[in-house]
Amino acid sequence: MADIFDFECCLSEEARRRAAPGQMVSASGVAEDIVADLLVGQPANEALPLNHMVEAARNALPENYPALLYGRRKGSLELIDVVREKLRVFEGLEVDRDQIIITNGSGQAIDMVLRTFVNRDQIIALDHASFGALFVRRVCDHGAHVAWDEQGPRPEALDELFATRQPAIFYTIPTFQNPMGNTITRERRLQVLEICHRHGVPVFEDDAYYELHYDGERPPSMYELDGGTGLVTRAGTFSKILGAGVRLGWILTSAPLTERILPLKTDGGTSPFASALASEFMREHMEEQIARLQDIYRERRDIMLAALDEHVGDLASWHRPNGGFFVWLTLGRPELLDDVMQRCERSRVHVRSGSVFRVDGDGLGAIRLAFSHAPHDEIRTGVRVLGESIRASIAANP
Repeated sequence: MADIFDFECCLSEEARRRAAPGQMVSASGVAEDIVADLLVGQPANEALPLNHMVEAARNALPENYPALLYGRRKGSLELIDVVREKLRVFEGLEVDRDQIIITNGSGQAIDMVLRTFVNRDQIIALDHASFGALFVRRVCDHGAHVAWDEQGPRPEALDELFATRQPAIFYTIPTFQNPMGNTITRERRLQVLEICHRHGVPVFEDDAYYELHYDGERPPSMYELDGGTGLVTRAGTFSKILGAGVRLGWILTSAPLTERILPLKTDGGTSPFASALASEFMREHMEEQIARLQDIYRERRDIMLAALDEHVGDLASWHRPNGGFFVWLTLGRPELLDDVMQRCERSRVHVRSGSVFRVDGDGLGAIRLAFSHAPHDEIRTGVRVLGESIRASIAANP
């Protein structure tokens, strides 16, 4: 029998770079015998519209041969029109077909837009903590985080960063931010846009959670507030509405810019099959489904917040999100983060360290808690164990 081939010595620099410890995060990877999974921000099982999707398949597929053939590189016209209708119904936005690209989930959208604007030796500006940190090293060697206050990115921090380091792009999640849960206020969005215009830095607005609004204010998107100047490129997804497995996202920008982004789309056309089912479902059930999701996740959020009040109290601080999937908890003693994380893992409660959301690995003394997927009792149990872990860590480290 031949010796096992040593592929490691043949890997490209990019493959080695992507495999760096702590750089990539798996979609799940938690054990089956867990006590509570507050780790992954994916839809609740009961939120998945299984019966309606079966109905959509029956209606969409008979004699629909194109659904099983290669598709348009820009994506299904049918699904593009669904995105346009969603933007019109929920935001009052009127956009043209040639402003939209359908992608293989929002992950492909993020990757394509960043590669369009960023060279390897340039800098990507990011929110204080950001899901975008998972993408930075795929594209370039440097990321710079912008400090936030209760209204969003601090204008003076953004201005200083742009003046001294001139990032290639500012990637932000302004609405129900991942991982922090915060939403940038309308006034602050306008300030951010003014600063970006002044410094000539394009804005990439990731709006994966925009429809999942439970209460309070939801400001207009930065794309809308910019008034069509072309400064803002926006991305969205169907993963939170239909389910992560459909792998459908979209990019909204100016028509000329779509033509510069499109050559970086390396697939043969985002799945016409998934697009046909999603289009059929959304035409029939869009508003009903989104209203149902808002009820499901609002209840889960409130259960988590009540459990935090009961079991964590003044040992940490957190913000009440008015949408999205996450609560961002900052320990009263940030230096105990690693110890608290280890105690949770030993108790088989899975949560996400803040270090994942920083390009510098700084945990910020923070933990992201996902309330979207876990059942109600699991949320309560997980938060109780988290509180016990914090107390035990404080007792062991007086």
